Amino acid sequence: MRILSYLFLVMTLSACSLTDSFSPDTVNGVTNISVSQARQDRDQLATAKRYFTEVRNLPSLPCCDELPVLFRLTHEDVIIELSSGRSFTKLIKLSPAISRQDLLLTSLVSQTVFPPQVQLYSEDFLLIDSLTAYRYQPFSVEEPDRLELEIPLSRYSTPVRYLLVYTSSKAMRDYTPLLDAEAQYESRIGMDVTPHPWFLAPHAPTGSLILRRR
Repeated sequence: MRILSYLFLVMTLSACSLTDSFSPDTVNGVTNISVSQARQDRDQLATAKRYFTEVRNLPSLPCCDELPVLFRLTHEDVIIELSSGRSFTKLIKLSPAISRQDLLLTSLVSQTVFPPQVQLYSEDFLLIDSLTAYRYQPFSVEEPDRLELEIPLSRYSTPVRYLLVYTSSKAMRDYTPLLDAEAQYESRIGMDVTPHPWFLAPHAPTGSLILRRR
């Protein structure tokens, strides 16, 4: 019994120490190298000379015969200057078959994560709506840590033909704390455990995303 009590105490202290030395630049005193990578990506975006200011001039990606579809935002993508700042972006042209369906945009967390935002446009490039309220979804058996943005196309009377996937300067300065999967599981089965963050994923202007039906 004493051994079990001792092990429980050690585990508790270990869990506490994870947050005691937790900061955006270090995790338990170890340098978080992904922070510098995110900063380099943001610097490259900010200093780029060629960028667009009108959505209608962007090259578009036809979408899609089938969903889900995986795509990446990289330094090779076009840059647009919006009121919210510069962003690497993809302009996705929706087929009529999915232009009225509710979609979900998922940004996968690795060392960094792209904070997804979407502008919705009509066939004539009239702005219909801007969606910025992404949310963190923690690791599960089926899926990794991710940011999700709902795109409820069925809500709009005007058909949505283009999705502009971008992010904002404000969102890129933030971090997403990843929650401990074991503590989440224990909480779900009724144990009195508060899930705690084990890593801070810095937001970056690049990343991997999945577009799927909701």
